[in-house]
Amino acid sequence: MKYSELNGNVKRVYAKIRMLDDYHWDIHKDKIIGYHRKSEFPIRIRVVESKEEAEKLSEQKDGPGIDIAVLPDANTFYIKNGTFILSERFLKATLMDINDHIIWGGFRVIERDGKLVQEDLYEYLGGPLVRHLKSNMMNGQDYVFWQFYKCEKCGKFVDIESLPEHMAKHGINVAEKDNEKYEVFELNFIEGGVFNKFGEEVPQNKFAPEAQAFIRDMIGEQKSGK
Repeated sequence: MKYSELNGNVKRVYAKIRMLDDYHWDIHKDKIIGYHRKSEFPIRIRVVESKEEAEKLSEQKDGPGIDIAVLPDANTFYIKNGTFILSERFLKATLMDINDHIIWGGFRVIERDGKLVQEDLYEYLGGPLVRHLKSNMMNGQDYVFWQFYKCEKCGKFVDIESLPEHMAKHGINVAEKDNEKYEVFELNFIEGGVFNKFGEEVPQNKFAPEAQAFIRDMIGEQKSGK
């Protein structure tokens, strides 16, 4: 199929998103399938004519990933059965929000074709994305995501920057580790606290001293006594 033979609605929607370099796109006759470049997380975009058609599609899943149904009208945005049903004008911003909620969560070094390669682990934080959309919260202003490691020696969470120092106190050199898996927490500047991906606040006593100091520097001492 040639580009000129594509459905006009598909071409119009594709034109709105093709400059987003966090994704690469496969264009089909009736849909656009995007892949997040870093994580390869799939996003399926279908162009529909009505909310009824969109909601019918929301009942079908083609596998893991995010489904988006794009409507021609100007003022629709809601989520049904995990599918984003939205107007064209909200599509680009939604894809940018999705990118902000696909977070690096660790790595492992594996052998492949006779050489060692780093395999990165990513997590899509769909729950926080929905909460942030409902509250009109902006990444970088109202919250940031940060990686924390649960220490296997003391059971406390340590922020990624403090990890080498913390593990050295336990006699462990992080340079010897071939894998690390992190918990991704939200540092919420509005609430002044740290929240997990389920929206539950993580008490300060769950963090190592280094991480507590890091959190105070980031969000202040509003809840440091908790």
